[in-house]
Amino acid sequence: MSTRRFLALVLASGVLVVSGLGASGAMAQTGAVGSPEIVPAEHGVYALLHAQRVAGRLPGYRHEVLPLARGTVLAHLDSLRDQPLAPGARRWVDAYRREFAPPLEAVHAFVGDGDAGLLDISAERYLAFVRTDDGEFRIGARGGIQGRTSRGLTATQRPLEAASGAALLPELSLGGHWRDVVGFTSHTFNGLQVTGDSRVLQADPDLEPLYYVSVTDVPPGSFDRATASVRVARGPFSAEIANERLRIGPSASQPLILASGVDYFPFVRAGIETRPVRYQFVHAALSDQSRFVAEDGDFFLQSPERYFAMHRFEAHARWGSVAFTEAVVYGQRGPEIAYLNPVFPIKPAEHALWDRDNSLFAADAVLRPLAGVELYGTYLADDLNFSRIGETVNNNNKWAAQAGASVAALGATAFAEYTRIEPFVYTHRFVADGSYFNSYTHNGFGLGHPLGPNADQWLAGLEAWLPGGLRAKGAVRYARRGENTVDASGAPVIVGGDVSLGAQPDPFVKDFLSGEVFTGPGVELDVTWEPVNSLQTRLFLDWQSWDPGEDRFFLRFQASVAL
Repeated sequence: MSTRRFLALVLASGVLVVSGLGASGAMAQTGAVGSPEIVPAEHGVYALLHAQRVAGRLPGYRHEVLPLARGTVLAHLDSLRDQPLAPGARRWVDAYRREFAPPLEAVHAFVGDGDAGLLDISAERYLAFVRTDDGEFRIGARGGIQGRTSRGLTATQRPLEAASGAALLPELSLGGHWRDVVGFTSHTFNGLQVTGDSRVLQADPDLEPLYYVSVTDVPPGSFDRATASVRVARGPFSAEIANERLRIGPSASQPLILASGVDYFPFVRAGIETRPVRYQFVHAALSDQSRFVAEDGDFFLQSPERYFAMHRFEAHARWGSVAFTEAVVYGQRGPEIAYLNPVFPIKPAEHALWDRDNSLFAADAVLRPLAGVELYGTYLADDLNFSRIGETVNNNNKWAAQAGASVAALGATAFAEYTRIEPFVYTHRFVADGSYFNSYTHNGFGLGHPLGPNADQWLAGLEAWLPGGLRAKGAVRYARRGENTVDASGAPVIVGGDVSLGAQPDPFVKDFLSGEVFTGPGVELDVTWEPVNSLQTRLFLDWQSWDPGEDRFFLRFQASVAL
């Protein structure tokens, strides 16, 4: 990220922090929870809490915007302590609660005041752990080894020969808070492929978007990712500057609004949260792959400035929630003050800026008609134009929809979901220096559902929290995708099947599942086993059959230990 973009984010974050803290002094602290540092969105505790909400035990848990504050997560875990749970879920609730608020006698640290012994297998392990009346500070480390094997396509349909290999994965994390007002977290891993073919890294859906993995045909074998967050919270107000993952929208797999198919990105976030409502504002810096651009006879490596702004309002009750999200992607200029205003509606702001950006809207709802059953749905509209609703030959009013249900029974959660994404959803037609800079992407990977436009998918699965520190999630799916093609002369035939390509056919027609259609079943399996606090193993498998086309198979096994 350029210095200009970083300073813009810091400036925006400072304004939001100061305004949030100033306003909170004049208001009652509504639902204030300590430990304001965030818990990363990919942490397994969120799936456990959501399963308990489906079962009717956590009606106040808000899963549709992640990540959440550590204190909020701990409060939900505390509320489960006296409720009847299956033995496996009980074990995981107790383990997560000890992780987020360990008593000193359960902590082993080389520096600090932990009292557990070096050989205590039930201890929480840190390099340093300090707790005082003013707050807490933690430094942790893990060492891991990963094995991967793959054949066929990558998760984003890139061709890849059969490959396998092993990698080392050291991790370092730190976190803490001061007086339950300021919290900070940072987590970094730096992996290195040590055996086999490094191209197998491109088959890993978690690693494919990373710079060193995606930038070349044969990755050098090293890969890294880091999260960092500083969050200030006081009463119902919070403000945060971070580089991490945002997950927004209800879904048992991947939501339509912000999903998990891209690398982390830097953003500022501010929010107001009370018992009945929650409002969130986000402004982020997106990137595009760098390109050589000619200027005065010389070539320069550069990429367009790109930004993302979002407002989300939620209303909550015991029976469920309803929410409205508005978002915009814009580029080729610095941060817009209009989009930095958290109460300026995005569509009027876009029109005031001469309608040159890519806006979208989403309405979603979660309903709990009875304990053990949860229904949800999302409708997303891209480039909404009321005057042209019903037309199929214009580039406005592209849409996507998702609906599903989760049912809790016998200590497990079953789920089923249907997703449909119309042609050209998430895309935008403006191009400069070969980049469709307003596309709903980050470094060429979609911010929304990884299925991409001109596609649909049926999915069903089961997730269980089992005794002995075992968690298992499996899903089967059937997907259909319409891909862009080429004609007899080799010229592209655009049908709206590529999230990063906004070129428009002439005449412009949105026909669902046009182009070369790939269909087929798939299976995903994710199993985690954590027999003791310091040791964790995880198996992830993904298989997708395409007819016509090459199948995809990917398997990853990881074992890691806390140091």
